[in-house]
Amino acid sequence: MKMCKQDPSVLHTEEMRFLREWVDSMGGKIPPAIHKTKSEENIKEEKADSKKVEENIKTDEPSSEESDLEIDNGVVEPDTDAPQEMGDENVEITEEMMDQANDKKVAATDALNDGDLQRAIDLFTDAIKLNPCLVILSAKRASVFIKLQKPDAAIRDCDRAIEINPDSAQPYKWQGKSHRLLGHWEEAAHDFALAGQLDYDEDASAMNAWAQRNS
Repeated sequence: MKMCKQDPSVLHTEEMRFLREWVDSMGGKIPPAIHKTKSEENIKEEKADSKKVEENIKTDEPSSEESDLEIDNGVVEPDTDAPQEMGDENVEITEEMMDQANDKKVAATDALNDGDLQRAIDLFTDAIKLNPCLVILSAKRASVFIKLQKPDAAIRDCDRAIEINPDSAQPYKWQGKSHRLLGHWEEAAHDFALAGQLDYDEDASAMNAWAQRNS
């Protein structure tokens, strides 16, 4: 009887047929059966599935805040290559030159994605000579120099980009990584902190965390 009070639907099972007949014979009434609709069952299943998905997402979340910058404490030797071409910042840039520079940038990005780092450098250099005042070109070339373990060349590009636009975060990011590669911890921390202040993106938390640990 306790079970029936908790769940009246039990009264409508085949096992409880004798009880239903006895209640009828005594003039009593059996409460109608309450059937869960299909939609209610689906909602319950969906909630359970949603909970499982949420648990799986939490399990799969990375525990590290490190970004694509791959910040670590390895140090490389300074590179001794001759300074790269920077282009003439006083040149009069035409629309045609800007279009050509953009085409070179696209080709350089494709080369970078293909892993052809030297070709990417050459193409970014061509683009810079066509449009030397476009900050993103110097910042992108700096990122490739870092991949080639040439932090001094990267710093030269970053210095030029910062000179053109000191409010752009990208040059500070790559300059910070360059200083990190050279073991210049204080300078790297300063650059990472500036980059995070100028543009708080998904890299910023990792950079700022590194800066706080090493400043």
